[in-house]
Amino acid sequence: MSYSKSQLLFGITITAMVGCGGGTALDPEPTEVSPSPDAPSPIEMLGGGVATPVHEGQAGSPHVKVDWDVDSASISITYGRPFLRGRTVGDTVEPLDGSVWRLGADEATTLNTSSDLMVGSAHVPAGEYTLWTLTTGDTTELIINNETGQWGTAYDESRDLGRTAMTVSTLEIPADQLTLSIEDSQLRFEWGDMVASVPIMVH
Repeated sequence: MSYSKSQLLFGITITAMVGCGGGTALDPEPTEVSPSPDAPSPIEMLGGGVATPVHEGQAGSPHVKVDWDVDSASISITYGRPFLRGRTVGDTVEPLDGSVWRLGADEATTLNTSSDLMVGSAHVPAGEYTLWTLTTGDTTELIINNETGQWGTAYDESRDLGRTAMTVSTLEIPADQLTLSIEDSQLRFEWGDMVASVPIMVH
């Protein structure tokens, strides 16, 4: 059987369309897939740990819970992260000399550990605590307190578990937002041009 030139060209065109995915009337229309509303949010890393948003603070300071795995211990710190917005640490912003600071914003900052720790010279049994700092002259102390669930101005010295000195230095690039971290066997915070740290070890 012989074919005309036009019939041969028509056949080649149809073959090329099918071979190249040109589709036919039976092919489904492409659909756009939307992410499931139940899909988990991307994991955010903060201060060497995994951060989970908790809530917005009264003055706009976001609150986060940050989890770290340190040796055999699961450690978390929940705190408000204030912004400086042009203010000066030690002048108009805590920590102020001679005053106990909640080490965050709004509620007291909470430490939770599944194992016993040594934080500087303080022995911290497994459990939940609040963290505070006190700067007096050139000395900054980390305070571990047994009371939990209180507002950040309701510090009760009689409930202290222990205090330990922190090493303080100056950041080259100031931190506009407070960040707590546990990395390289150190618990530290960065705030303005201040960075303070203390060794942390799992028993």
